[in-house]
Amino acid sequence: MLDDLQEIEKIEFYDEEQDGFVEFFIVERTRVNGNEYLLATQDLNQDADAYIFKVTAEDTEEGADLVLELVEDDTEMEAVGNVFAELLSDDMIIEM
Repeated sequence: MLDDLQEIEKIEFYDEEQDGFVEFFIVERTRVNGNEYLLATQDLNQDADAYIFKVTAEDTEEGADLVLELVEDDTEMEAVGNVFAELLSDDMIIEM
């Protein structure tokens, strides 16, 4: 899955603390309870930190702009993280 970097989708997320954009690679997407979530990382090495983003809005006219919110609620993060762990069980190990 991570062998071909050309096929991995990238997103930019505005980081208020750094007052700038940060680039992430989307590792996986899923839907839970009608909401879309992205599992993303800044680095594709095996020990990289990953983040779960919730898609809160999508620009349907152009289809390219997503409004994302970092999932910080522990219950939501655990539930969605378990789904991602199941989806990626053959490709990587997810620790929360």
